[in-house]
Amino acid sequence: MKTVVLTLVGMVFSSQFSQAQELLVPLQTAPVKSRRVPKSSPAAVALPFFDDFAGSQGQPAPQRWQSAGVTVDNGERLLPPTVGVATLDALDASGHLYSNNATSLFAADTLLSLPLRLDGLSPADSVVMSFYYLPGGGEGNMWERLGDCPDVADSLLLDFYRPADSSWVTVWGRGGTSVEALVDSTGLRWQYVAVPLTDNGWFDSTFRFRFRNYCSIEDNSKPGMAGNCDFWHIDYVLVDRNRTSNPVPVFRDVAFVSPSPSMLLRYRTMPARQYRPSEMASSLSMTITNLYSSALASQYGYAVVGEAGDTLYRYNGGYENAPAFLPGAVYQTAPAHAAPQVQYAFPLMNAPTSYTVVHTVREGVAGDEFSANDTVCYRQVFGNYYAYDDGTPENGYGLTSTSSMLLLAYRFDLNEEDTLTAVDIFFNRTLEGENEQVPFYITVWRKEGNEPGEVLYRDQAHRTPVSADLNRYHRYVLESPVVVSDSIFVGFEQGNNYFINMGFDRSFNTSRNIYYLTGTEWQQSILSGSLMMRPCFGAAATVAVEPLPTSDFRLTVYPNPASETVTIGGLPEGSRVDLYDAMGRLVFSTPRFSFSTSNMPNGLYLLRCVAPTGAVHSEKLIIRH
Repeated sequence: MKTVVLTLVGMVFSSQFSQAQELLVPLQTAPVKSRRVPKSSPAAVALPFFDDFAGSQGQPAPQRWQSAGVTVDNGERLLPPTVGVATLDALDASGHLYSNNATSLFAADTLLSLPLRLDGLSPADSVVMSFYYLPGGGEGNMWERLGDCPDVADSLLLDFYRPADSSWVTVWGRGGTSVEALVDSTGLRWQYVAVPLTDNGWFDSTFRFRFRNYCSIEDNSKPGMAGNCDFWHIDYVLVDRNRTSNPVPVFRDVAFVSPSPSMLLRYRTMPARQYRPSEMASSLSMTITNLYSSALASQYGYAVVGEAGDTLYRYNGGYENAPAFLPGAVYQTAPAHAAPQVQYAFPLMNAPTSYTVVHTVREGVAGDEFSANDTVCYRQVFGNYYAYDDGTPENGYGLTSTSSMLLLAYRFDLNEEDTLTAVDIFFNRTLEGENEQVPFYITVWRKEGNEPGEVLYRDQAHRTPVSADLNRYHRYVLESPVVVSDSIFVGFEQGNNYFINMGFDRSFNTSRNIYYLTGTEWQQSILSGSLMMRPCFGAAATVAVEPLPTSDFRLTVYPNPASETVTIGGLPEGSRVDLYDAMGRLVFSTPRFSFSTSNMPNGLYLLRCVAPTGAVHSEKLIIRH
């Protein structure tokens, strides 16, 4: 049972001022949309049974598993044996805390294999089931940890189904521990387990195995904080014949360990019109492993693919020797593979678009037998918003203080003037719906020095997270658009000092851009990760604009930005000009090609010009006084 409030990543992190605190708490629900529930009468699987979860996302592959509550992701920051892990925690198949949750032990997730065809085999065939495991909680500084560490009484169990008497038998178990304790005792983070099948009772066409975990939630009465806990990660599960249970595993497998990174230096996603070639990273960080007992020659490369499927650029890293991972936990260090140069820049663009970056690594020419972990992809999106996060929270973030003033601000750097029209925020669902009771006011600041300065915008009416909008991004449209440039801070002011629980992504550290204020001085965050908050720009952020047909004329709009008047050139006689504001509302229609803007509010507008032939052309217009 947990008796300490918010241990490990749930720990309270305080600044130098005891009045103000940043908090990271476990998630109380998961954004995963579908966690598979076991079905009946599954088909049996022939040996070898292998899954390193590299080809799955969200849930285990149905060709091998029936699972209740277990999720699969790319294992970012966990450094698994190969990319992709399965996680057992305290959330059920719907992504909520189990209804039987308690501060005492309760049964939680189950990762259940399909039946394995062991008929016709016997103990003499040396069938061994092996896997790797890692407890949650991470290691290092408390503010850099990931997930929640299982307490001593919490446990991970492995059961075998014995067809001979239709019973489940626990063949292996592990009580709660920390990553540091495992490193101290074995020198390694991920622990390898091999269980030989030596009982004749296992050998039948209906043999199955399962992982189970027991949890206990935080003993914490603070509203909105008790949540998901006691993580266990599983990877590289293999059942096959003619194996040994040697404690030093050997697999002829060259593979990726971590997912592919963004090709941008500062952002995961950015607005298309804000992109500049200077935003490109100079090199990429790729984590590649060789699980064999000696070095293997491998080749690596990546390709940039456009929306139409055309290859725009290829990087060839050639052949390099990949050193054996064990015994020293060594990854590929050759720069051509581990730190490939980025000698490509996306073209300048005005319309949203996306690219796919495909990375491949393989042993020799043909590759090894485990191919799913030889390819990782990244979808590089250029839309109408900035994002530091990857869209999936690992924790809940919020502020607590005795002060009635709580302000949170997040920095973004613009390359050209633009109009901020909305903010996307990911608020987590909480155990008793506490998030729905916290009012807040979206606020925008100009950067002064390194901190938020002049307030450029603040909501007049307060907002509150709505139940239907929790556990996903919700777009909050500003009451009026704001023309911004250079560096700004986007965030909110809370209407009380309750804990408001928002998504926090641990995969990319942007703490240098996060500031909070509970008194007279702004404090910079010390927590490693990214807030799940995204500023959105332009009319497209507030209204869906239908694609316009190709025009048979060319426009000039001058001046743009406009202050007093604007003139449109290139329009055929008899044309009509429609002006829309950033909310998509029609301001006016006119047959005139010049009109006054002196009484119009600052902001982004859309000019929609319709010729007598029906051809349409549109241009953005910025009004700034």
